[in-house]
Amino acid sequence: MKKILIVSGELSGDWLASGLIKEFKKLRPDTDFYAMGGENLKSEGAEIIADINELAVMGLAEVILKIPAIRKILKRILIWLKVNKPDLVILVDFPTFNFKIAKYAYQLNIPAVYYVPPKLWASRYKRIYFIKKYIKFVLVIFPFEVKIYQDKGITAYYSGNPLKYRLDELQKTININKFDINTNFKNKNYEKKYPVISFLPGSRKSELKYHSTRLVRTAELILSNYPNALFIFPFRKGIDSSILEKALANSKLPKKSYYISNYFEDSLLQSDLIIVASGTASLEAAMFKKPVIIVYYLNYLTYLIAKLIVKVKDIGLINIIAGTRVVPELVESQFTAENVYKETAKYLKNDEYRKMVISKIEETISVLDSIKNPFKETAEIINKNIFGTDNN
Repeated sequence: MKKILIVSGELSGDWLASGLIKEFKKLRPDTDFYAMGGENLKSEGAEIIADINELAVMGLAEVILKIPAIRKILKRILIWLKVNKPDLVILVDFPTFNFKIAKYAYQLNIPAVYYVPPKLWASRYKRIYFIKKYIKFVLVIFPFEVKIYQDKGITAYYSGNPLKYRLDELQKTININKFDINTNFKNKNYEKKYPVISFLPGSRKSELKYHSTRLVRTAELILSNYPNALFIFPFRKGIDSSILEKALANSKLPKKSYYISNYFEDSLLQSDLIIVASGTASLEAAMFKKPVIIVYYLNYLTYLIAKLIVKVKDIGLINIIAGTRVVPELVESQFTAENVYKETAKYLKNDEYRKMVISKIEETISVLDSIKNPFKETAEIINKNIFGTDNN
């Protein structure tokens, strides 16, 4: 039996890791997976040795408060590594934490590969030297990243973007089922609703804390100008929406004007506009080829530090990939209900502007198209380069 430890630190990483091990098991059924992860990895049969819900924080101030818990979990994993000595460690995103795992695995002579390595093009480029020393090879999800690593002599593979692949597959199913927002959201007057706007406040508690009230105020302002608007707050499985629910309960929004939905992709497909917190979800939102507004708010101390270390002018992935600002971004002090409404009105009142932005979004995401299953391709790369082609 092969033994693999896979370490993810967030919901997006948990999903990416689960897709990878699902395909890997098809290549090597004789593999046992152990993980720091969540429900997605657990559902694929991985034995969870640390739960990502214990680490769901964002920003320096929030991380400082979590340091004792983070150290405790790190110690648990390092001890597990020493005792169990797996055949391979797969690291998924979450660099500060995963770098410590990589270094210890190296000391134990256990190979480590990095799936979705740190965004060196955005900040802290010098981390590439750590990766060169301690990581066997990297598996990236953006094609332009390959050259960044190869230029430093690091083996890098790109096998397609899993977010794009998942969405392409889901839209086939959605189109076949002819998803109807009227049926699924029990809104008998859907035909009278315009605009339909999805708000994605984020998945971390800190994001929900800073974003929920601002987004609810935005919805109030939009409703005062568009009385037939419908607001959807889609959440993936495993995300606690209680902070948002409290903000909605304290708002002036009538209950018939909004829904908290478990139909994530379906909700976005039915929306006229998507307002989304920066992160993986902002790229996913853009993949629906709908108008997007990216927002984000940080603890002020974290924001000041981020300004010093982040070297990209835009924070939205769709804008970074394009190399220019394709969709509007409202960050920190710019993130107000009034400013979000102004950007919303531009989309709703100016059809030419709306079409222009959608065209630029389509052009940008076209570079991520992948005919093959990227999880399958990634699993094959790992299997071939770590274990060889013989599965016995």
